[in-house]
Amino acid sequence: MNSVKTTVSRVVAGLLLSSCAGAALAASVTVNPGQSIQAAVDQAGAGDTIRVLAGTYAQKVSISAKSGTAGAFITLKGDPGAIISGSGLSPSGRQGLITIKNSNYVRVEGFEVAGLTSSGGNTPVGILIEGNGAKLQIVNNKIHDIRNTSTCKDPCAVGAHGLAVFGTNATGVTDLLVQGNEVYKNVLQASEALVINGNVDRFEVLNNNVHDNNNIGFDFIGYEGECSGCGENDRVRNGMVRNNVARNNSSSTNPWYGGEGSAGGFYVDGGRNIIFDRNISSGNDIGFEFASEHSGKATEDIVMTNNFVYNNREAGLSVGGYSSGAGQARRIHVNNNSFYKNMGWGTEVVFQYKVLDSRFSNNIFSGEGTIAENYVVEGSGHSGNVWGVNLWWGSASGSTNLPGTQVKSDPRYVAPQTGNLNLQQASPAINVGNPGAALTTWTSPLWATYFPSGAIPVNGVKDINGQARVEGVIDLGADEYGTAP
Repeated sequence: MNSVKTTVSRVVAGLLLSSCAGAALAASVTVNPGQSIQAAVDQAGAGDTIRVLAGTYAQKVSISAKSGTAGAFITLKGDPGAIISGSGLSPSGRQGLITIKNSNYVRVEGFEVAGLTSSGGNTPVGILIEGNGAKLQIVNNKIHDIRNTSTCKDPCAVGAHGLAVFGTNATGVTDLLVQGNEVYKNVLQASEALVINGNVDRFEVLNNNVHDNNNIGFDFIGYEGECSGCGENDRVRNGMVRNNVARNNSSSTNPWYGGEGSAGGFYVDGGRNIIFDRNISSGNDIGFEFASEHSGKATEDIVMTNNFVYNNREAGLSVGGYSSGAGQARRIHVNNNSFYKNMGWGTEVVFQYKVLDSRFSNNIFSGEGTIAENYVVEGSGHSGNVWGVNLWWGSASGSTNLPGTQVKSDPRYVAPQTGNLNLQQASPAINVGNPGAALTTWTSPLWATYFPSGAIPVNGVKDINGQARVEGVIDLGADEYGTAP
């Protein structure tokens, strides 16, 4: 075949597709308002791009059993102003305005997805992945006003999701990218705004903004039976969650909860081998929560490092099962995080039930109440936990019952009232930390990509501002005060 590419075209359901003939035939189709996105999807193959022009499309789109290749994704891309609307539509069972099922090498990018509503047992979703799939990418979409308007209370089964991934068979979902999306103002009832659940292995959740939803912001789940018969693979595992924002996600006005505020900004329920690095959690009911709702099961092998956690309504960090009959939190590494004035029943950090073999070091806990109130043990069954050096501060500093090595001093954040938890030059948190031992037993190919040496630093490589994590002696908190501004 000569190297000169020739342009060819074909017509699909009134849509003109132009292609370049080379080593493979890749087409680009443009969809205008009033035309069918689904018609273009049905004809797409490896390397094809479906470009959806600005306008409102009251359509549900399904990408099912369709696959690109490693060098030739199938891409569904919206121009600025391309809106996929649920106006006048209803979900059938659990269904998305965009649904990807049993497909590989697919990318969805650039859409505003809004307005799908249910009032009962059907579950509307903005963008849904389910079944199995490899190398799926959901990038730079805005998802909002996905609603379940039922007013029934727990334990009725009603819900909605903004963006949801469910690995529901033995093949599962692998090498998932969720990046740059905004998920907001969704009415979720018993469900979550951005959720990854079931048999999902190797995922990256990067630079997303999840805010103002009436339940959990980010949720990473296992053992709910999404993948029946998968055993230990019915859980999300091996994931990087970096540079995301969870803000103002609360169930306090959610009828399913009867007014109880218990929505986490970031929540792991049964997941394993997940890193939370350089995220911001503010204004949620709970900043971060690592627990298991299933007896005999655990959330385990979690690294939480270099995060800002401030002004959450009930607790900054909650660890362990919510009751003695629930599951465990095991090998949770909480290092170099900055907490500020999280308030309510849990204040800065609370142990619920069965926190095991976990590590807490180099954090700053600056609370609204006394220093003693920054750490609360609600439940029992804890063992093997190690506290290193942490800074504690509050309205009074008389407590002697705090764990580990204590620095009791105002951390001198730059402007904590506005969420700037960087350190001033005179902060007592500078140059007093101790780096923890790197993790060497996480063996997924994902970790080989991020950490080629095979050692995962529990303090991270960079601080929350993207600067070197260690300059001289490591500082406490998420900010490494260094030579760069």
